[in-house]
Amino acid sequence: MFRWLKKSALSSRILGLDMYEEGCALAVVDQANTGRPVITGVRWCPFDGAADKASALRRAVRELKARGLPVVAMLPASAYSLVQLEAPELETEELREAMRWRVKDLIDFPVEDAILDVFELPASRRPGAPSLVYTVVAKAHEVEDLGSLLLDAGLEVDAIDIAEMAIRNLALHLDKPGRPRAYLQLQPGHTIIEIADGPQVYLSRRVMQDYDVNTDIDLLQAQMENLALEVQRSLDYFESQYALGPADQLSVIVSDDVMFEAFCKVSRTFLTVQTERFSFAGMPSLDEVDLTVLGHGVTAVGAAMRGLPWAA
Repeated sequence: MFRWLKKSALSSRILGLDMYEEGCALAVVDQANTGRPVITGVRWCPFDGAADKASALRRAVRELKARGLPVVAMLPASAYSLVQLEAPELETEELREAMRWRVKDLIDFPVEDAILDVFELPASRRPGAPSLVYTVVAKAHEVEDLGSLLLDAGLEVDAIDIAEMAIRNLALHLDKPGRPRAYLQLQPGHTIIEIADGPQVYLSRRVMQDYDVNTDIDLLQAQMENLALEVQRSLDYFESQYALGPADQLSVIVSDDVMFEAFCKVSRTFLTVQTERFSFAGMPSLDEVDLTVLGHGVTAVGAAMRGLPWAA
């Protein structure tokens, strides 16, 4: 998404960082062999309040021996909006400027304080279907503050990205489906539904809902039923908009076993596609690497895969 002005260090190791209010997930991926990248280190870095961010991140970077590495960092969900709009026939720079004024009434902060980027959605096979783009609208001060935090930790900022692109990278380089596949990044408060195939994102939606895994099982089931309905609506929209047939399955990116089992239970009734858990088994890692420490921040691995070549 947002490329940084500073030139990145020349290194085959890339740090991916997934930022949350309570902490951040870090994953180092060695891209020396672009056809077989290796996870060489991971950390979950908790924050003891906002004032602790800088020192905690410096400590985690030092523990990973990652100082000086290029980093691709994801903005927290509260820092940006993703807006789908019809695309006028314009060059990229003109398109960005046109989208700036089209989103001003769709966001909850002044558009003058925003940084924008756009990515085009695939053309539909449906006759008369409009061309569509997603416009990423980020709060400029959030992008700048994150960049400063990373530089202060001794990192070389390669790009500031978003979770939706990290999910696309995981699909592209690990899952490698033969046709469009649905993904569900399942986490309390900020769940993402995405349909992707190769480098193309067909659909991406957020579901802002909490999940009560430590309370009444009936309440959790009702929450998962609501989520399954949102997933099925997305699947139906994809079929209607693109005329490519159904997605081949739903792959769930989730760290909590209780949440996964609860969703699987309702998916058998509510969804028209098979549900599987996303697996990192196809990506090699050093023996000491334990991806479970990342918790819901496993998409940091996807961030670190940005820039890897894609082979169809």
